[in-house]
Amino acid sequence: MLKQILHIIRWSNLLMIGLIQGFIYYFLIDMDLTRLRFGDFLMLSLITVVIAGSGYIINDFFDYRMDEVNKPDKWIAGNLWSLKKVLNVYWLTVALGAVLSIILAIRLMLLPFLFIYPLAVGALWLYSYALKCKPVIGNLWVAIFCAGVLIVVALPDWLGGDPSAISIHLGYYTSFAFLATWYREIVKDIEDAAGDRLLACKTFVVRFGIRPAKIMALGIVAVLTYAVFQWSTIQSSGSIAMALNILQGFIVTSMAFVWWAKDKTYYHMASVFIKGVMLLGTIVLLFL
Repeated sequence: MLKQILHIIRWSNLLMIGLIQGFIYYFLIDMDLTRLRFGDFLMLSLITVVIAGSGYIINDFFDYRMDEVNKPDKWIAGNLWSLKKVLNVYWLTVALGAVLSIILAIRLMLLPFLFIYPLAVGALWLYSYALKCKPVIGNLWVAIFCAGVLIVVALPDWLGGDPSAISIHLGYYTSFAFLATWYREIVKDIEDAAGDRLLACKTFVVRFGIRPAKIMALGIVAVLTYAVFQWSTIQSSGSIAMALNILQGFIVTSMAFVWWAKDKTYYHMASVFIKGVMLLGTIVLLFL
């Protein structure tokens, strides 16, 4: 039971979200100027993790037929768990996050936080229900949410504190995460194209073909590489600038994997490689 819960909420992804938000809070937010105290940050991060976890749960609820084809060894909703049970767990998770968000909004005296939570939950539900199989917008929706996970750490200072508490590096890192996530989502769609086609999920790959999807990925990689180059130009440390230049090399290498890949195994390797690129970009935060 515990193993199934951890799988359906993607515990490793949630752990990564918490760690990345911790890095942002510690390295990119000025502790002397921010209004977000450590206890409030922990609650904010927990709320973000709950939102993401609920998104994974509802995604599995709507995707149970696709998972039966694409992930037969990891298929829970409609298999190990009934769909009713999945939906009950989803609503319990959403309710927990709602209570926490109300408490945090009161503690910070920031009314907008009361609206951010239902918007985020609703956006993930809409993605799973209607947007996942839409060309471009489905991938873009995930990338926007990923960027939002990072930006939310700075929202208390943007909305009601001192914006100077926020490092300029947050903008560069958010751009990197947004573009890298969009890129990886396209590669994942190529990897899952057979199952998506079988179930009439009209992703960009299914509708227009693998080669156009690779060309789109190439365009995103070009912008991503340029963004990382611009990030490197503002570094005062030569070693950090060098690390970002090396990161550009890994980004280009990942695209070579994607461009020359011929079957699902190689696309999966490319997807894992891109995840490594995203991890390396995150590690850079430790040295800013």
